[in-house]
Formats: sequence, C-alpha cells, structure tokens
Amino acid sequence: MGGRLDRRTHGPLKIWGPSGATPEMGTKYAVDHFLKAFNWDLQTRNFRLNPGPGKIEVVEFDYSKENEVVYDDNGVVIRSWPAIHAGDGAISYSLEWKGMKIVIGGDTFPNKWFIEYADDADVAIHEVFLTPDALVAWYGQSPEQAIGVGTQIHTSPPAFGKVMSTIQPRHAIGYHFFNEEATRYGIYDGVRETYSGPLSLATDNMVWNITKDEIVERMTVSPDEAWSVAGPTPPPAPLTSGVPDPLSEAMKDGKWLPEADDAQQDLVDEFKKEYDLE
Repeated sequence: MGGRLDRRTHGPLKIWGPSGATPEMGTKYAVDHFLKAFNWDLQTRNFRLNPGPGKIEVVEFDYSKENEVVYDDNGVVIRSWPAIHAGDGAISYSLEWKGMKIVIGGDTFPNKWFIEYADDADVAIHEVFLTPDALVAWYGQSPEQAIGVGTQIHTSPPAFGKVMSTIQPRHAIGYHFFNEEATRYGIYDGVRETYSGPLSLATDNMVWNITKDEIVERMTVSPDEAWSVAGPTPPPAPLTSGVPDPLSEAMKDGKWLPEADDAQQDLVDEFKKEYDLE
C-alpha cells in the first residue's frame, strides 16, 4: 500500500501466485480481500494521489503444474511445481538467469518434485524446521503436535539434509526457523547427520553473492533506521476529476480555519514557489 508513495509508478503492482484447490484458496482471492481489508486507506489515497500505482494485478497460475514457466521476461525465467504443506496450493519456485539456477522450496514436506526439478541448482533454498524437542521446549507445543508439525507438515533437519545430499547443489540454504542459540545447534547437528556439503542456516540480513565461480555468504551492514530507496520515475500527478472525495462537507466544516492555514501560510507559499506550483 505504501509503495505508491515511493515512485512505484509503472502502472499497477503485479503479483504472481498459485491457485488453490478452490477459488477461495488462491492468490487472487487473497489479494482481492486484502484490498477490501484496506479499502478505507485505498479510497482516501485515491482522491489525494493518482490511483494508478495503487492498483494490484494478479497473475494466478495452476499450482498443480510441474516445472511450469510462470514468468519469462528480460532473461529471467521462473518455474513452479507443487509443494506439500498443510493443503493443496503450496508451491516451490526455480529462478534461472545468466546460466545459473536458484530453487526455493517454500513451506513443504520433502517431495518428489523438488528432488526432480532442483537437482541441477546452483543454490537450493529449502525449509528446515525446529526439532520436535525444541517445539515442545520453546513453543509450548504438546508432544503430539510437535512431532506432527515438525516431521510431517514441515521438513526436519535430517530430512533436509537427505534432500540436499540427494540433489547436491553448489550451496544449500536452510531457513524457516528462529535462528538463535537455543535452536541452531540442534538443527545444524541434525542436518549434518545426512549432509556434508556447503551449508548456510539463514538469518535476517544474510545475503549471498552468486557467480559461476563461487558463492559467498555474508552479512549486510545496515542502519537500524533508514529511508526506503525511491523508484526510478517521479510519481504521476493526482487526478483533478473522476475520483469521488471521501471527506464529507460535515467533516470539512470541522477544519480549524483560518487559524491552521494562517499558521502554515509561509511554509505553503515557499514550497509552491520552489516547485512552481499553482
């Protein structure tokens, strides 16, 4: 919703995502209802800003298709195949660019499609979940819930390792767990039971520089507070007609005038002069 303020001006935001077992379980349904949930924000900004960048277009593709091309533009090819999570609709992706391939498993139990379509990956990113013991100790889950969630809904550390030792990527990345002192060592030890290759256990602000010669893991150096990076083009001008004003006359009559305008008149005049505004 805020991207329209940061020079996202090349038309609507586009979102690609999978269908579900029913329309109500798909990406388009989720986005449509996201917009409904933020309708007040959307309608009020549409009057004050150009509504074009605030729109969202959804490209929904069939989650059940195997290794299907879902995006192909400017040398970037993205494919999808099914993943196995709590219900139909979960997917995995591969991204191919300049002769290299990255695969992203998403939330999933180890499955035959990932084994087949990720076997030539330079980087394989796959969830590795907390051990059942950690789920009991730190999440307060019951043993019955922990063993089901940790070994059937998600991917356990030894199962993650088995996936990676089977597909043999140049670099394996495990994610989807709170990476801290109480959890990381049990996960690492479990992975190493079945996999001995290059490995990162991901955490926030970890990045990878990927070339055909090497893959380097590093941590970003980032300030705690920073402005977003503006987009490449200036924002379009607000529309002067065609969008209803969502503020009623009764509310406008409540403005504290002329006191507020008198107080800010110099600021307004100087700004309009600087930017040549009417």
